[in-house]
Amino acid sequence: MNNCQMRQAARSALKQGLYAGAGAISGGIIGGPVGGLVGGIAGSIVGFVKSDPYDGVLTQLTKLDSNRQATLLKEVGGVLMTVGGATQQQLATPELFREALQQLAQQDSVRNGVWRACMYAVETM
Repeated sequence: MNNCQMRQAARSALKQGLYAGAGAISGGIIGGPVGGLVGGIAGSIVGFVKSDPYDGVLTQLTKLDSNRQATLLKEVGGVLMTVGGATQQQLATPELFREALQQLAQQDSVRNGVWRACMYAVETM
């Protein structure tokens, strides 16, 4: 996913969100909480129909070849150890890695580092 595709994805996601939000607000004003729910759903459907097709970052990450996935995991592990203070033992198995990621992702610096690693992996596809 290059920068142009990323901008397209952001534009389409924003467009969908605006339709959903406008529908929820309109429905809420007209029909109260239930109207907000119905309006939000209706707005989401309209946004889905009117937006351009796009793949999100998570979809792109699942499309990475196995070498790039391994590189990404290594980079994320490096972020967890360098910025988050994780140890090698905390990253030894997939379960421990996932647990450390969930725990340490509460830190802004870890989230930012993981996001940058993911974006780099997707941009170099």
